[in-house]
Amino acid sequence: MLISVIICSLNGEKVLPACLRSVIKSDYSPLEVIVVDNGSTDRTSSVVKEQFPQVTLLRAGRNLGFAGGNNLGIRKAQGDIIVLLNDDTEVAPDWLSVARRSIESLPDWGILGAKLLYPDKTTIQHAGGTIKPNALTQHIGNGEVDTGQYDTIKRCDYVTGAAFFIRREVVDTIGLLDEGYFPIYFEEVDYCFRARAAGYEVYYVPGIKVLHYESRTTKKLSRGFLYKYHRNRLRFIIKNFTFRQMIRGAKFELKWLWRNHDTDLLISLSLAYLTNLLRLPLTLIARWTKPPIAHSP
Repeated sequence: MLISVIICSLNGEKVLPACLRSVIKSDYSPLEVIVVDNGSTDRTSSVVKEQFPQVTLLRAGRNLGFAGGNNLGIRKAQGDIIVLLNDDTEVAPDWLSVARRSIESLPDWGILGAKLLYPDKTTIQHAGGTIKPNALTQHIGNGEVDTGQYDTIKRCDYVTGAAFFIRREVVDTIGLLDEGYFPIYFEEVDYCFRARAAGYEVYYVPGIKVLHYESRTTKKLSRGFLYKYHRNRLRFIIKNFTFRQMIRGAKFELKWLWRNHDTDLLISLSLAYLTNLLRLPLTLIARWTKPPIAHSP
């Protein structure tokens, strides 16, 4: 079973080599590795060509965002399993072998996620994800010391796109990532939501271990991060929620806002609401023109 690993990189010259070295050391075969240079202005492409000639290099020409860049790689990939991997990660040698063995016991799987650890190798960043009624997302176990408390394979609402395993059949069924979330945030949440609606399950697999050095493009909890996150959260709601879910989400949103009075949050959230109001026609078109579900497992 061929596995295709897609690494979408924007100015990843400094972090990409370590990521690629760890992927190439994987004990699994057959393996296809694709790097998408997503409009880099540094030496990302040159580093790949000079140091990793066995890797397939695709050049986007401009920044297509997380979804657009990865979609470029997905279209090229030949694998039965497609893995989206952040360029600021390092993987364990057995990560793909563990995934392959896990798949054999999960016939209804559509998407798998990994246990993500911070660089200290002991603190959990992600052990699956939950989606709250107003579409706020939460990484299970974030900040906890890893003592094995999340060492059981479990179904979950979504898994992070930093290490994202997709069954080829899912791509054939629901299509590609939604590029309307440009440049980043909520692409993987949307994709998991769509996969589950098509009858596939999303699983967190703790044996797939990945170190993640976190985002280099947007400072966590900055106004820029908060705006992009909430803008795409609201788009996700408008695009995917039923009317009943929207009503429930609105009630949850009001309670959440009542408890949160941070200035940066309120400013960013106000801009996110305004942006979604202005883009409402485009989002409604995305809601009404979702790719048809070809089949379910």
